[in-house]
Amino acid sequence: MSSFQMQSNEMLARLKPFGISFEKSLNDLIKGIRSHFKESPESLRDFLDNAIEECKNELTTTDLEVKATAVLKLAYLEMYGFDMSWCNFQILEIMSSSRFQQKRIGYLAAMQSFKNEKDLLILATNQFKKDLSSHNHIEIGLALSGIATIVTPNLAQDIVDDVLVKLTHSKPYIRKKAVLALFKIFLQYPESLRSSLPRVIEKLDDEDIAVVSATITVICEISKKNPNIFIAYLPKFFSILGETQNNWLIIRILKLFQSLLKVEPRMKKRILPSIIDLMSKTEATSLVYESISCIVNGGMLSPDSSKDKEIAKECITHLVSFFVKGDANLRFVGLIALISILKIYPDFMHKVNGVSGYVMSSLEVKDTIVMKKALEVCQFLVTEDNILELIRVLLLQLVPDESSVHVPENLKLEIVFKILQIASKDNYANIPNFNWYVTVLKDVVNMTLLPVDTDGSPNSAPALSKRASDIIARKLGTEFKSVATKVPSLRPYLMRKVVFEFVTDKRVLQYSPLLMRDIYWLMGEYVSELGITDDDSDDEDEEALNAALGYKIQMLNTIVNSYVDKKLAGPSQFIISELLIKLPNPEVQVTLIPALVKLYSDLVAEYTDNYAQQGKLPLQHYGQLAYFLFKSIKFLENFEQNGDYEVQERALSWLEFLRISMDAMGGADLPWIKKLELDEIAYYKKQVAKKVADNADSDYEEDDASDSESDSSSEETDDEDEEEEESVEEESPKSEEDQSQVDTEAAQELLDSSDQEIPHLLTSILPSFFKGYTLNPVAASAQKMIELPDDLDLDIPINTPPSYCVIDDDPLDMLYSDEESEDDAPPEKEENKKNDEEATRERLERMKDDPFYITPSDKKGRKQKTQLLPTPSEKAGSETPSEKNSLVSLDELAKRETKKSKKMKKHKVTVLSEESLGGDVPNQPTEEGSADSKKKKLNKLLISSSNLDNFDINSSPVEVTEGKADEYDVDLDALREQLAEKEKKRQAKEAKKKKKASEKSKSKKKVKELEVTGEHSLKGEEAKQTEAAEEPKKSETNEVSLTNNEVSTDQQAVEVSLKPKTKKKKKKAVILD
Repeated sequence: MSSFQMQSNEMLARLKPFGISFEKSLNDLIKGIRSHFKESPESLRDFLDNAIEECKNELTTTDLEVKATAVLKLAYLEMYGFDMSWCNFQILEIMSSSRFQQKRIGYLAAMQSFKNEKDLLILATNQFKKDLSSHNHIEIGLALSGIATIVTPNLAQDIVDDVLVKLTHSKPYIRKKAVLALFKIFLQYPESLRSSLPRVIEKLDDEDIAVVSATITVICEISKKNPNIFIAYLPKFFSILGETQNNWLIIRILKLFQSLLKVEPRMKKRILPSIIDLMSKTEATSLVYESISCIVNGGMLSPDSSKDKEIAKECITHLVSFFVKGDANLRFVGLIALISILKIYPDFMHKVNGVSGYVMSSLEVKDTIVMKKALEVCQFLVTEDNILELIRVLLLQLVPDESSVHVPENLKLEIVFKILQIASKDNYANIPNFNWYVTVLKDVVNMTLLPVDTDGSPNSAPALSKRASDIIARKLGTEFKSVATKVPSLRPYLMRKVVFEFVTDKRVLQYSPLLMRDIYWLMGEYVSELGITDDDSDDEDEEALNAALGYKIQMLNTIVNSYVDKKLAGPSQFIISELLIKLPNPEVQVTLIPALVKLYSDLVAEYTDNYAQQGKLPLQHYGQLAYFLFKSIKFLENFEQNGDYEVQERALSWLEFLRISMDAMGGADLPWIKKLELDEIAYYKKQVAKKVADNADSDYEEDDASDSESDSSSEETDDEDEEEEESVEEESPKSEEDQSQVDTEAAQELLDSSDQEIPHLLTSILPSFFKGYTLNPVAASAQKMIELPDDLDLDIPINTPPSYCVIDDDPLDMLYSDEESEDDAPPEKEENKKNDEEATRERLERMKDDPFYITPSDKKGRKQKTQLLPTPSEKAGSETPSEKNSLVSLDELAKRETKKSKKMKKHKVTVLSEESLGGDVPNQPTEEGSADSKKKKLNKLLISSSNLDNFDINSSPVEVTEGKADEYDVDLDALREQLAEKEKKRQAKEAKKKKKASEKSKSKKKVKELEVTGEHSLKGEEAKQTEAAEEPKKSETNEVSLTNNEVSTDQQAVEVSLKPKTKKKKKKAVILD
């Protein structure tokens, strides 16, 4: 078999000079991957594994052509995630080939595979030097490309001189590549700038324009990190700007000036006239844009200078042509430059003709990139006259068009933030009608937080992630609270159109519970404003005033009627109440509990104002209040065992008060409570029966409209429906009879009684908990401005604790008590310890039954509960972009907004300002700023330019520090210390082994001596002979051990290279043992 393989190898070697080869090429590999990709992933994986095995076998041959083909295939397979660093030395071998095709393959693989390996880069450095000294300029260019990609700090230090030599090469191709390769060397080894920078600056006078352009590019990139290096060469750059006619070179010089102006603003007087003249003469739009960018971003425009304002207006006139041409790319770059100017001169938005129109048109386009840029300056666009149109345009952008299903999440988030920023500008100074603004906020909720309801499926999932939905819910909830707090006249409309509708809508609670947290806060805080109207109110306001009590009762029943659902024992009629009990958001429940108590307190005040006569209520209304209180108690009892400590504590606190109030009203067994409970249950049973009958009728109509084949089945369903209706009709008279009996019994019990007086707990004490002070808007940073009082000392105890609560021993003394010996302790301390132990024992027994005393055994449980409380950082949350759809159609929204804009009435309202303690309120960080402040991830494929940040070319040169961990330098001293420690450990192990061997030999000796004394005298002679034979062996082992000790002690003084010899002697000694 081996002879056949030899013959086949010889045959293949003979055929290769004629171009006949049987190895798979790269084309064969690609065709195989495509064919197996169509079959299955398993077949593709097997094919790739076989291809890598073939490449490994090909790399073992001596033919460089076969090796080069194998390396080329491995370089292609690296795109599929296969590592090829295991063949780096074969790659280096191919790089050293004399054939250019093979050398190019080696350099390509080296650029992909070399990852700062120590031994490999030592050999690669020599190969780079050899190729740089080649007579073939193509090989030199190949080596320069490889150096620019693989360069490391140590490689840069070794190769920089060889690259500098190529700056004077006769070929412009080599000079250009040498300049570009030096840029990568400067990034890794900045110290080379001291000697190399003058040589690089000389290339600005090169006769070839490509070399000059490459040099300017390198200087421009370095100046972005450290522009101070090139301040001395400003005249040279300015002369090139005046002489050259190459637009690309001019653009690079303008970018260079933009970096240099940050450290040398005095050059503005010299270069600004030239840039303006260049901008007016050229027809290239790219050069016009770069000229404007250099003026704006270079800091040449000052807000206080009138000349700079004229220059800015001239720049805007040039930018107008970008918008007129209609090209999307020109519109985008023109908008970027226009935004930069508007940030310096915001008043140009309305003073310069056409600017506001261009920004508004950019907001209406469907290009999200252009629209995001326009959103950056739309706050400068808003006025009292155009705010309606501006917000209408932004709302329309939240509605997806026909081509796209959803609006991007980040775009929705930016639009919502911008709407709130525009509306709240200057303390809502531009809002013409706050009723309209509340409607806008409702539309934002419908289009972002709630799902789409196009096909009649209200339970469809929203297109917004939970995190993004929470962000928008927090922002909108805060805005609702801010508007309600600052605009008192808006509260009745807000309660009627927002709070009432959201409280009774289960979708808001299902998809955005965090918004309901703020809605419930508004419900509890301003529920008394629900029935208040102005003198100029219309018919709708009068109806709302008359129905205010009905709104409040409906909100209360919506929240607390889970008790009625349990009594019905059927399909849930109050889904919101069930959702509130099982809600996984404790922060919503924490707000809901006091809001519910406030709602009931307002109901008591409403009943008292409307129905009380001489401080007493009729029995019917008194019973209704008692029944509302009874249902509220039943609802709050669901939170007694809540997992959140804050929810449980609030529920228990209010339950105690409400139960006391219930007892004051007559207890839960009050006849009116039972009567109203039965009435309510009977009413909802009728509603359920009516729904079942309606569903049966609808089924009957659908069956009649069906085909003749399904007639028999439809008749059966109709019979079943009729039976169900008959059963319902049979049950309903029974319930009516039972109800009539209960009514007569209750009426007989209540005939003798008279009107009841509401307990003082509900009329006076309960309202005093909430209405002690007026709630005014306060600045967010007002508390930070409160100065610490001079007479405040937080270390002084407020009250002196009782004697039985004080322990004389200091805890710090207890910690250091171990340092003192027991003999030195005086007898007084021992007596004090005994007295303290007795006092603590008596105190614990006395406080055992005290409910306000927490024993030490409860500390563990208390800590576990406190961990359930959300921290402020958890409540704040990071705000990130989001995405969602709207309930409002595009046409309806456009019609509605246009109608409102025509008939909008400007209402004069009082907007309260935020209270502070004097001084300017510092700006709070916004979500947009926090999002931009996130550090960008560094690209691992690019060389970091951080080494140039603090480099000073005028300072004294610093020697290169020792090699890093990823370089090929080796610390020999550390290596010697490591080897010495290993040698010490080895000697300690050898000493233990020798002790054990000596102990074993002694034990054997004693056994043999005992055997000799018991044996015959003849055997004693044989024993003497055996001992005589063992003595030379022991002497040999002792000699070997001594020599071993001598070698090991000498090893501490010799170099590392002598270590293998000691190992061999150690092995010999072990064999002898």
